[in-house]
Amino acid sequence: MLRRIIAFVFAAVLMAALGSLAHTWFVQQAWLEAAAMSGGTPAELTLAERLSWMLDDVVGLQPLYGALTTSALLVSFLAAGLVARFTGLRTIVFAVAGGVAIFVMFTLMKNVLGTVGVFGARGPMGLGVQAFAGVLAGLLFATLTRPHGDS
Repeated sequence: MLRRIIAFVFAAVLMAALGSLAHTWFVQQAWLEAAAMSGGTPAELTLAERLSWMLDDVVGLQPLYGALTTSALLVSFLAAGLVARFTGLRTIVFAVAGGVAIFVMFTLMKNVLGTVGVFGARGPMGLGVQAFAGVLAGLLFATLTRPHGDS
């Protein structure tokens, strides 16, 4: 049980970190596009500016974003555990569960609140990248909780 809890914490941290970084990248790209439309000098972001922005977002988004994505993953991984037990397709089931959890979370937020709440997930590409982060979290969880004797 402790191994599953630790694996879940790692998966949730991975989801929150990747999701936050993806959000920042999409926001930065939108900012650069908006600045370019102003007709002035082409806007640029230095590596230091990009990294500082990413760090600010990781710290600033985590309380709410981390709680929401962790809750979504918890529900989906509990259901995935049952499905995996009966199908034997553990890795695929947890990967799909992670991706679907994040997709559903943002879709519900959009339908209930009128916004996804995370700018980087507003478009199809941003939502897809967020869901892919969920897939990676599911893969990590499945790998870390693989039954002994399986390879």
